[in-house]
Parts: sequence; C-alpha cells; structure tokens
Amino acid sequence: MSNWVWLSRVTLLSFVGTGAFAVLLFSGRGFNQSASTPSDRIPSTTTSPGKIEAVDLSTFPLPTSMTGRDRSMKFAGDSKVPTRPFDLQQSLTSYSPLFAAPTSLGMVAIGVAEGNYRLLVKDSTLYVQQTPFYFGHTDPGNLSWGDVVSNYGPCSDQGRSKGDIALAERICLERALNGLPTQLFDLNAAGIDPNLDLEAVLNTADLYNQASPIHSRYFPKALAIARNGGLKGIEALAWARTASFYLNFNNEMDIEGGSNKATGLIGICARENRPTTEWQCVYDDQMRRVKAITNVLEKYRSLIPQGKTKPN
Repeated sequence: MSNWVWLSRVTLLSFVGTGAFAVLLFSGRGFNQSASTPSDRIPSTTTSPGKIEAVDLSTFPLPTSMTGRDRSMKFAGDSKVPTRPFDLQQSLTSYSPLFAAPTSLGMVAIGVAEGNYRLLVKDSTLYVQQTPFYFGHTDPGNLSWGDVVSNYGPCSDQGRSKGDIALAERICLERALNGLPTQLFDLNAAGIDPNLDLEAVLNTADLYNQASPIHSRYFPKALAIARNGGLKGIEALAWARTASFYLNFNNEMDIEGGSNKATGLIGICARENRPTTEWQCVYDDQMRRVKAITNVLEKYRSLIPQGKTKPN
C-alpha cells in the first residue's frame, strides 16, 4: 500500500462516525492507556501546586546538530537508512540522562504532556512546578473501562505507587529507562536516526508512558510513513501517534482495515458528547501532547548558546 493511501485514511476517517465507543476488540484493560489531562484544567483537589525546581540539564549534553531549530539532519523519507552507523549503547549513553531524575529534561517533557508539570523560564533558567495533578488525580481514560485509577508523580503511574510520591517518581524513571533501548532500536529500524531526532525519541517515550507498549513500537514505522507522505514537524508526529493506535485482529498496525484501540480517549470524547470521529478524537489529544513536548524543547533550545554541545 502506498504512503499516500495510508495518509488518505485521515481524510476518510474525518467523515466516518465514531461507532460504538465501548466495544473493545481485544483486551483493553490489559493496556495502561492513560488519557492525558491538559495542564490548564484544575483538578477537584485541595492540594496546592508543588515547589518550583530548576530542570536538571547538567547531565544531558546535546550534539550541536540538535540544539537549533534548523538542524542539519536527514528525516525518515529522505533516506531509508540512517546517515551513520547506529550504536545502541552510544545512543543509550546519550539519552539515559533524559530520565535520570524527575526534573531531567525527558521526564519533564512527559510530565508537561501529562499536565503534571508547568514549565517556567526565568533569568535564563528553565524551571518546572508540580501541578496539583502531580499529587494524585483520577485517570479519565481508565473510567472509559469502568476502572477508577489514580495517577501520581510526573508520569502515568496507573496507581502502582498507591500515593507514595517518592515511589511514583522512581517508578516513572525506571519504566522510562527500561523502555528506552527498544524505542531507540525501533526508531533506527524505521530509518530514523535517534541521535539526530530528539523530538522522535521524546514522543516515543511519551507514547510508551501513555499507552500500551505496542503503540510506541509501531510509532516509528508510522512516523516514517508520515514523513515519506509529505507531513512534517508536529503534524507528522501527531499523525504517527494517532496511526499507531489502529491495529487489526493480528495486532498489526493497519490504518486501512484496523480499528482504533485508544478506547480510553475515545470514551472521554463519548462521555463529553464531542461531535468528532474516532480519528479526530485521538488526533486532537496526540497533537496536544506533541505541542507540549515541542514547547519544552523550544524553551530548552532557546537557552542554549549556538555552537555549544552542553548547556550551562
């Protein structure tokens, strides 16, 4: 199937009804799919926002080509093979510091996308503040399956910490680091050099945080299809994240014949009576998360002097 046929699925889906939201074509409860919560929504809690802390950038030296907006890099679609040999261990050495602490750049990006962090810039320093969501909120995605689950900490911990914030932070970091080798490998296999595509790395990590691992496994392939089809920037990232939720009965990514497995998000749209298709419901959420991550990186890059490989 050509890339244009895959991309045309977006147009087709914009005219297709949402269908029966509650039907799960395979075990949805096995997913840790978390619905995202925009940071401008205030939860019904008396907990005050947390302390303001500087983002820990000291352990994450970016290559020069990744520090500016006009990076000299080949995107998937320019070439089917990364422009230089891929060394997984080297990539892990570069990217593991993203998730070294709750205030490391990668975890901050996920936390902002979740609505658990607010990002601030003052006196040429990047800060984060824990929002009330950080201290516990009911995941609206799980409510779509009739489950009441509370998230704590910077990521979607799905209640594993039972309200212990320090434990939630450790769980978030450990899970992000455990998923990183596979994510870097998958990006490279799809023709995307992870060493030169920080946005792709962070969006893969965030999708792994938000949903079942199967979707972050398909995201690199979908991103390559999107870019080969002419989509760029945040549009390609949001399209690919959405496309990764379309699976067939064999759990293969299938935008043409598969069904949308983002049942938590679709359930939210149904409960809120949004006049939208399944595709648009999920796409809107994925675009919001992509923009949140991009905003974090734009603020980060704005603080790095051009030509330097390590932030001050």
